[in-house]
Amino acid sequence: MSNMQTTIKDDIKFVGIGVHTNSKSSMILKPSDPGSGISFTRTDIKDPSKNTIKANYKNVKSTYYCTEISNEFDVSVLTIEHLLAAIFGANIDNVEILIDGPEVPILDGSSKIFMDGIQDNEIINQGKSKKFIKILEPIVVNHNSAFASFTPNDKLIVDAQIDFKHQLIGKQKMEIEINYDNFLNEISNARTFGFLEHAEKLHSMGYGLGVTLSNTIVLTDKNIMNSSGLNSIDEFVRHKILDICGDLMLADYRIIGKFTSICGGHNINYLALKELFENKNSWRLIDFEEDIKSPENSEHIEQQKLVNQ
Repeated sequence: MSNMQTTIKDDIKFVGIGVHTNSKSSMILKPSDPGSGISFTRTDIKDPSKNTIKANYKNVKSTYYCTEISNEFDVSVLTIEHLLAAIFGANIDNVEILIDGPEVPILDGSSKIFMDGIQDNEIINQGKSKKFIKILEPIVVNHNSAFASFTPNDKLIVDAQIDFKHQLIGKQKMEIEINYDNFLNEISNARTFGFLEHAEKLHSMGYGLGVTLSNTIVLTDKNIMNSSGLNSIDEFVRHKILDICGDLMLADYRIIGKFTSICGGHNINYLALKELFENKNSWRLIDFEEDIKSPENSEHIEQQKLVNQ
């Protein structure tokens, strides 16, 4: 984990369709100043005073089948979680995202192509220290059948459990420390998934219009339709962790603590962040030097600089 803020050296471009809107969009990740965080700018909205949306939990508009954020002018962008997960996993702090449509491209349904683009670029140490949210006391949220919690830990740990009544999923559980290498190698290629029986309902509500077998694991009653099969037998819970990483990016700061999710999704992730910030005694903002001593990611950044020189 780096103790300094980071951004990318050069622009990174992605083009593709949105999994829900089926609209094609072009997206450019651009370097951004220290302290600026992550923001989206809708370049198809010509008024520059109305087209920027900060990637922050306070701007969450919807968590129905994806995470959508909007600004005070109701300019929004949806399905941001897979891109934000890659930014989160790569330990990048400041990026401006230019996008000419309403939805982030789904690409292959995971964060892998986003991570590939970041790896082909260079991560820049910006020379400004960054702060972390250190969990001091437990935060627990229950909503419908979902559970989420933040508890103290000296690293960022995600523990996810799912339970689907499908023979290829069933109960799956995974606990992992989130750092650059773990996210890249264990989480980034886990694809989104959906059930064929829900397709008609989703389409009638304007969701899932861009679903194909190249961007989604599609499950029938007993099998999957994708001829290439699964990337791993527990790809489903790994994708839940990917989504969690994307949603936690909306905290504005990296979190030092354990996040537990049981039968969760975007909504409980958002509610957990909201509850965390409403309970200010449960966390404090710390500098890296105070009590974080994990150099792995800063070493990775230095190695990556050498590779890209």
